Amino acid sequence: MTIDPRTKMVMVICLSGLALMYNTPGQLLMVLAVTVVLLLIFRFKLSAVWRYLKAFLSLMLFLFVIQCVFTRGGEVLLAAGSVPLITSQGVTSGASVVLRIMVVTAAAMLFTTFSSRDFILGLVQWRVPYELAFMVSIALRFLPVFRDEFINVVTAVQLRGVELKKVPWGQKIALYRRMFFPVVYRTMLKAEQLAVAIEARGFRAYPRRTYLRRLQFHYADYAVMLVFSAVTILLVVRHIS
Repeated sequence: MTIDPRTKMVMVICLSGLALMYNTPGQLLMVLAVTVVLLLIFRFKLSAVWRYLKAFLSLMLFLFVIQCVFTRGGEVLLAAGSVPLITSQGVTSGASVVLRIMVVTAAAMLFTTFSSRDFILGLVQWRVPYELAFMVSIALRFLPVFRDEFINVVTAVQLRGVELKKVPWGQKIALYRRMFFPVVYRTMLKAEQLAVAIEARGFRAYPRRTYLRRLQFHYADYAVMLVFSAVTILLVVRHIS
């Protein structure tokens, strides 16, 4: 299915907005199911979504445990004597946090179904200043770059004989803190190289830019945006009331 990139942006905004608004696992599961169906429609491999989510498994597990322990309410599921440790409300809250991360991550994958050029062109045709659109595109591009640099640093540490799985948690946190600085440094070097390349190509040399092509809305785009916007507004109004 081929639709305008701006239509996909509206879909991502609607799905992410609902994910941030809902607080129950049932509602978030519904939004996640819709997101997965959309990814299948656009022929996106779900294995790629899992590959991105796998990097956040430790964070999601940590947030789930924190929510379970520190959220009180509902039925007590685990207690130490008279002190409740885990409650049903805590489990519900933890599951909601994990599902919210999954929905936002899966919805963001819709951005990868079109090129960065189309992303910038779509924002520009929405009257967004080109410089701002370019900055947003570069920020999205550097997220996987930052991840790849972190993987390279972890691999370098492991090649020196450090087994991260056997390092105690206290030392592991200090080790990750030391690994953070070379990752940032290498990423900043890439950003500096990109800035030099942009300046060499005359970025912002002229007040107006010309484009080889323009994006055009079709009837399917209007229909999809109307349906998503209307359903989102109805769900928001229903949730507030």
